[in-house]
Amino acid sequence: MLLRYPSYYKRFSCIAERCEDTCCAGWEIDIDDDSYEYYMGIEGEFGERLRRNIQEYPSDGEDVYEAHGFVLKEDKRCPFLDNKGLCELYRELGEDALCDVCTDTPRNFLEYGGAREISISAACAEAGRLIYGEAGKITFVEEEVSGEFDWEEREEEKCFAHQIRIARDWAVHILQNRKLSIERRISAFLSFAEEVQMCLNENEPEKIEKISWDKYLQYPACKEEECYRKTALESQQYEMFLRRMVTFTRLDSVNEEWEEMLQQMQKVFVGHTEGGSSEGCGSQPALVYIQGLQRLKEELADQARLYEYEHLMVYYVFTCQARCVDDYDFIGKAKLAVVSFLMIRDMDALRFVVKGSYEKEDRIDIARIYAREVEHSEENLEFLADEFLFEEVYRTDSLQKAL
Repeated sequence: MLLRYPSYYKRFSCIAERCEDTCCAGWEIDIDDDSYEYYMGIEGEFGERLRRNIQEYPSDGEDVYEAHGFVLKEDKRCPFLDNKGLCELYRELGEDALCDVCTDTPRNFLEYGGAREISISAACAEAGRLIYGEAGKITFVEEEVSGEFDWEEREEEKCFAHQIRIARDWAVHILQNRKLSIERRISAFLSFAEEVQMCLNENEPEKIEKISWDKYLQYPACKEEECYRKTALESQQYEMFLRRMVTFTRLDSVNEEWEEMLQQMQKVFVGHTEGGSSEGCGSQPALVYIQGLQRLKEELADQARLYEYEHLMVYYVFTCQARCVDDYDFIGKAKLAVVSFLMIRDMDALRFVVKGSYEKEDRIDIARIYAREVEHSEENLEFLADEFLFEEVYRTDSLQKAL
């Protein structure tokens, strides 16, 4: 079978207790059926402790991902995570005893079109250091490996997967076209995604490979449009930020870092705390926000680090875009990438305004906080997908103006 992954993937290795965060806290830890059966047969005191810390998830009759999981501590930490950040289950039973989610995290897998694609999540700081570590364009490796899938695709599924793969790869080319600013590339990517979605809506996916995608590599802006964009930046960008904030404050909070980030953003960029009192910005929070974005961009340009936003977009497009093989929602996946860019850019600007600087470790940290909140919560992803469908601020033209 084919294996496809970013070129940095094989350099990833968990740094365990040296990590500033842990994958073993903050979200549910599901146990696959094979591991559950194995855990039920472990003898001795550790086996008893293991079984005391396993729960069966309630079911309403619908299909569930896994039926069992670990009972987390009050601080949402795994009961087998010791005070040094090491796994007691690994220590007692060995690496092979880990359940699938513990073995795989922070890897993401997608199987389609006769291939398995693997990426690593920016929710892991060490993965983030690889994703954002080098200025060169991210490249991808495809290799033939032994093994077969335990499923078989119909011919029409293979053809559809092929078209989606073409569209996803073209999207990466558009985003890596360094002749244009990152904002112009993202705008072009959104227009391209709309054209792909039209093919899907008309049930003619075969038309995707006939799209003249090279026009999106040029995508020039006329003088009238540039003047409009400047006006839009000054008059609409802040309003769009406020509307994004409404969306993201309604997400199911996964960790305290996210909550603290939102509270600080309310204080600095909105001008009030959660209780409603005005603080921090006086009467000019919009100016603080706009100037924060502008000064951050200048800082990143001076450090030759604007490529990080390209890597951010390529990361989301590779990880998420082809998942539309299941729901035909190519534009929805594109909007997730763009809105993630906008929200992370907001968080970057906040960090820069508060600190007065923005280092590489700030990039890793912001990407980690966002990914933990959004990427690994099905509830939050479903909520955002609904927002993208029905809220005017997430229309393609609105997102293009927000850039």
